[in-house]
Amino acid sequence: MEAFSDSNELYTIRNQFYTYQHNKVKSYSLDEFSEENQLKVLEIQIRSTIALGQDASKLIEDGKIRFPDNEELFQLLQAWNDLKDFGTDDSTYFEDLKAAKFELQAILTSLYLKKFEKDIDQSIKFLTNYIDNVSSLQKYNEIEVFLILMQLYLLKGDFKEATAVFRNLNSFPDFAKDEIIYQMIESWYGIIKGGAENISNAYDFYDEILNTGYNEGDVKGKIRILNTQLVLTLQLDHIPEAQELLKQIQSLSKEIPDDEAKDLSGDILANEIALDRLTNQGKNSKSLLEQLKKANPEHELLKDEQQKNELFDSLVAKYKSVET
Repeated sequence: MEAFSDSNELYTIRNQFYTYQHNKVKSYSLDEFSEENQLKVLEIQIRSTIALGQDASKLIEDGKIRFPDNEELFQLLQAWNDLKDFGTDDSTYFEDLKAAKFELQAILTSLYLKKFEKDIDQSIKFLTNYIDNVSSLQKYNEIEVFLILMQLYLLKGDFKEATAVFRNLNSFPDFAKDEIIYQMIESWYGIIKGGAENISNAYDFYDEILNTGYNEGDVKGKIRILNTQLVLTLQLDHIPEAQELLKQIQSLSKEIPDDEAKDLSGDILANEIALDRLTNQGKNSKSLLEQLKKANPEHELLKDEQQKNELFDSLVAKYKSVET
């Protein structure tokens, strides 16, 4: 167990999981961990395997044999794994679930509602119902639900509720804050508050992640973090740095197969569009928007564009009605 401290041997692998180092997470042997932590490690490895778009069925079956008293957990993970191959047609596991019994069930069902049912409000409701019905002590040890909840509010553009999530978490004891999850939420809160210092601190947080032994084999994860840094440099109006980051991202993207890069291409194109508008008067934006429509038809930038176009059309129609 040389990679882990005796006091918290899960610290490193959890950090790697939440910073998208999924190949590194998969590389560990369960025997490197104490018996009491092996089930949690396997859970993290299964989630990493699925996050990489790979089939985790063998890991799940092996887990059922090795940990026979955890049928509910493996049933959940199998249902989550099956979505990759069969979509929502093969199982009604998540549709049938009315309330979560444990944290991971709440998290994955919430993500299912957002990703597959396209119902962000129901996703938030499901998660908050779980949070409202667990004890304070349990909450202190289950802060991933707050990470997902804040992500959902940010996607919805509800910064007031996202801020409330952080303030709630910030009232927790210090031991609950000594986690990569809390640090990520804190960085998001800084971005919401705005200001050069807060955004610079968020940038430095992600920079430290990349420069503290980040696994070279996790190219997709590195691109995700660089993409976040690119957004932050744009907010700081550091255009040359943003251009360099985009070049680095585009270069790294060539190292991964197209099918694996699909879920990243939308954000990369969106940032390219933002840079084109800032530095090139948007001369390439039309063609880039067409590429974005093909890569990710539901990207938030496209929704914003549609709203702006609809507003413009309504103003033109109103102006014409006044003229006549």
